[in-house]
Amino acid sequence: MDSNPQIQTTACPDCGYSYNNTPLRHPLPRIGSLLRTNDPLTEEEEVIFRDFLGDRQSILSQLGARILSIKALLRELEISQSELQMAITQRNRLLNPIRRMPPELLREIFLHGAGYYMDAEKHLPSATHSLDLKFPPWSFSRVCRSWKEIIIHTPLLWTRVKVDSNKIIKKYDSHARPKDPQLPLGLSLLSLYLSRSAALPLTVYLDIYSLKWDDYTYAISTLIASSSQRWESLFLGSGRGFDCEDKLFSSDSFPLLRMLWALENSNSKINIRAPNLRSWSTVGVTNTGLIQFSTALLQITDHSISNVSASVALIRVGGWLPDLQKLTVRDLIEDFTPSSQNPVKLLYIKELSVVQTSSAYSRKALERFFCGISCPKLVSLSVIAHDSLEHTIQGFEERSAFNLEHLDFTNSTNIFQRGLKNTVSMKSLVIRDIAKTVVPSVKSILSYLEPLDTVPVVPFPNLHRLELHLCSPILELDSLESLFLCVSSRLSSSSGNGSVSPHEVFITAPDSQAREMLDHPRLGELRLLGMKVDIVAL
Repeated sequence: MDSNPQIQTTACPDCGYSYNNTPLRHPLPRIGSLLRTNDPLTEEEEVIFRDFLGDRQSILSQLGARILSIKALLRELEISQSELQMAITQRNRLLNPIRRMPPELLREIFLHGAGYYMDAEKHLPSATHSLDLKFPPWSFSRVCRSWKEIIIHTPLLWTRVKVDSNKIIKKYDSHARPKDPQLPLGLSLLSLYLSRSAALPLTVYLDIYSLKWDDYTYAISTLIASSSQRWESLFLGSGRGFDCEDKLFSSDSFPLLRMLWALENSNSKINIRAPNLRSWSTVGVTNTGLIQFSTALLQITDHSISNVSASVALIRVGGWLPDLQKLTVRDLIEDFTPSSQNPVKLLYIKELSVVQTSSAYSRKALERFFCGISCPKLVSLSVIAHDSLEHTIQGFEERSAFNLEHLDFTNSTNIFQRGLKNTVSMKSLVIRDIAKTVVPSVKSILSYLEPLDTVPVVPFPNLHRLELHLCSPILELDSLESLFLCVSSRLSSSSGNGSVSPHEVFITAPDSQAREMLDHPRLGELRLLGMKVDIVAL
């Protein structure tokens, strides 16, 4: 029955317990049978069972004591583990490189984090309200004392001011009562924000609604107007206006103002006396009668117009801005007015950018716009659209007789393949959305840069930089092979000057394509030719 040999081991020095290495077996069949009945034990069985029970109770007590001891030891180990983990975490935090970072580098990080280096025209209208304490630069100053000192003494962080009176009402005056005691808090924060910018030029975004039955708007407007001599860029939102009396401004109120941006239906009653104003941007039909220009619009050299018809755009640039040098037109809308037979001659336009993100009516709108202008001095053309415009651009080139140096376009417009005739002066090409709607073919695009056997003249002979932006996930393995063959053919052409062209190639592609290109053997050969080739994965 229970005849397992007992192997004695050395007793534990802490509790005196020693255990048997041989585990106890489950009851033998005889024990199971006896437990199910009241049959008496035999004399031998009784002796064996009593012998087994002899010291088992003391062993059981020893096991209990040992378990308690091990539990106590486990708790001690867990406490030690927790304390060590905390000590490691604390020391890692103390050794964090951010503690050793010089203030000059921290300032640059804060400026990037606050969006200072972003394009103001693209980002400020959607930027965070300047009085929202949960966002930069306020939030940076609440991390630690050293950061707070850097933030407070970095005036550049406080030079982009966005004031939305409606958000001030919601945040600091939940019942929209301007005379509520909470109102001074918003004005105090705004005053503090402006003071921290020191005497630096300001980029200001205003979206202020007039409340005629109180002095709320006037209080904010007066505070903002006090810094008008430092305004460098002014963005006007859709609010009913910066409703200030003329007495708040004088003939020298805007000496630094160079850029004005106005949102659709902006009825801002500001009399712009800005001798240095050069850039004017609008989104929608802005009532220019309420934005009064005391100085002539002849000084405007950079204009951006969005969400208007082609006829409105032509009237704006042809009738109001005769000395324009840079024009950006975005998202032209459907036009129902009769078109003019005589194109507007824009004598000084050097840069023209047309962006059409919507496909509805886009082709007709773009055709009407391009057919209505002539730009003899144009050197830079950008056309971002979804429709084929090769014939439209051909007519535009014939009327203008320009010599382009820079061309930026989406592949679907077919401008590169069949649009332009005069490419001698072209120095840079940017081709976007390659293979977005058609089968990817970098080879077919590069074929237009190769000299023909019948006409051994190098196309785009002065091409310096080529950008290819691929957007199809379908892998095209021979892109660099095609590029190498294209460059080789241009080098070996009899009309070539012996130098590699283009000198720089910049390619963006989906991750799988970019990885294949970076591992392609032709990449090294292109660089040995003296080309700068950069490939970026998206």
